[in-house]
Amino acid sequence: MLGVFIRSMGLHLKWFGQSFVQSSSGLAPLNGRRLVFLFFAYPAFVAAQLLHWLGHLLDEICFPGYRKVEVKAPVFITGIPRSGTTFVHRTLAADDQQFTTVSTWEAILAPSITERKLVLTFTTIDRWFGHPIKRLSRVVTRRLSGDFDDIHEVNLSAAEEDYLWLLPAGGCFIMLLAFPFSPWLKQLGMFDRMEASARNGLLRTYHRCIQKHLYNKKGNPRFLSKNAAFGSWAGDLLQKYPDAKFIICVRDPLSALSSQLSSLQGARAIFGTDPHGTHTPALFREIFAHNYLGLGQFLETCPPQTAVCLNQSELRAASAELLAASLRHLDIERTPALAAELDKLKTPTTSKHCHQAADFGFEKTEIEDCMGPAFGVILNSGHRIKPRSTGHS
Repeated sequence: MLGVFIRSMGLHLKWFGQSFVQSSSGLAPLNGRRLVFLFFAYPAFVAAQLLHWLGHLLDEICFPGYRKVEVKAPVFITGIPRSGTTFVHRTLAADDQQFTTVSTWEAILAPSITERKLVLTFTTIDRWFGHPIKRLSRVVTRRLSGDFDDIHEVNLSAAEEDYLWLLPAGGCFIMLLAFPFSPWLKQLGMFDRMEASARNGLLRTYHRCIQKHLYNKKGNPRFLSKNAAFGSWAGDLLQKYPDAKFIICVRDPLSALSSQLSSLQGARAIFGTDPHGTHTPALFREIFAHNYLGLGQFLETCPPQTAVCLNQSELRAASAELLAASLRHLDIERTPALAAELDKLKTPTTSKHCHQAADFGFEKTEIEDCMGPAFGVILNSGHRIKPRSTGHS
């Protein structure tokens, strides 16, 4: 991982320097908010990543046995952002006997074994004193998440996207919002376009993180991953884990793109990027078009029992039915815990997240012409799970 570390530090320095060179482009003007981010928040962020790297180094010294951990038949939930991946993930994650998944605190605070043990030690001490730190963390989390909690529930103990593990490696797609001029970060959303050596380095790093997560887990649970940003990673993940299973969530392109862009507005404000909102729509339009096409190709070529595809509108209408059928298709055991969770499912309530494609300058015909054919290939795939009880097509 030494090579990944050196490259990541180089990337962080490069992004910082380019922030001043690219400021005249309008993508990230050097206003007060941006300067606060660059000179205060970002150095603290990089320092935190260095601490994570120190934790990884200590793992090699203190816990080298993690490298012997086998990652057997992992389950990857991915697809198009804003298409139900979080709902599917947290439903399956309720079966903590069969599955193990990453929580928010582990993904952000403790990607290494060493850090995880330290955090758990502090948690024990906090419990002795009546949970003052836990209560404070909840208050801080609620204030930082703000309106975003209506879009994606933020909870330190909740199941979360493990691509956050790749923040120290400069391999987390979310950083594109802070540095929208970076070709490297853009390629993380179109992974198959990245050079093979870079892809392999990130996959090795990700694999090590899974091994560390599984290290000393009792009962040999199955690793459950959720990353909507991994849509373009599916082919490489299947090559890395031939026994993996995939749950691909998709959504009507116009609605998905509109929802994604709306959810990113708060992050753009925090990072001080694209203040006029003229660059981000075109950027994500390109990434979404690439991923719809790539997912269609993945579903056409992967083995029959390897993947299922769920359409968000159908998932909302018949969630228990579709998830139960998906488990059968993928030969995933429906344990009593999972059966109980499925029995509790009801049609999701109306989202508080309001958005319109017109707000971002998109016309319906424009998106249909661009992404509609690929979306049609996905919907016509033999991997798609359809509800029996409705007339969805």
